[in-house]
Amino acid sequence: MTTSLMAMAAYIGWVLLLLFTVIAYRGFMVMSAQRKADAWTRGGDIQDGPLFKRISDALSNSLETAPLFIGVMLLAQVTDQTAVTDDMAMVYVGARVLQSVSHLISVHHLMIFLVRFPAFLVQAALLVWWLLSLTSII
Repeated sequence: MTTSLMAMAAYIGWVLLLLFTVIAYRGFMVMSAQRKADAWTRGGDIQDGPLFKRISDALSNSLETAPLFIGVMLLAQVTDQTAVTDDMAMVYVGARVLQSVSHLISVHHLMIFLVRFPAFLVQAALLVWWLLSLTSII
């Protein structure tokens, strides 16, 4: 298995960890009769604690970029160009995890400016670099 595919698996694992955290929280809230099962419908204004809100937001953020990352990793794989992505694939995943963890621990503007946004920029820059390299534009 290439490093790019391992990174893709690690990214999926991270998303699943966040997802099952949300499932555990919601399951507990329903089973303990603190919320109805339909309390989290789209557009609903459920009043969850700030930590759960941040976990939910970190999951959403991870899902938003997952198709881009997975698409680029698969493009590298099917074109037999994983040498382009292998060196930095785990850096991308590390930046994703750092962005999520910083999202979980704080919404302070300095955390956003000094940690979360730079981690996002690393991911965005890598995706652009890889796509341009894989398509021979650069």
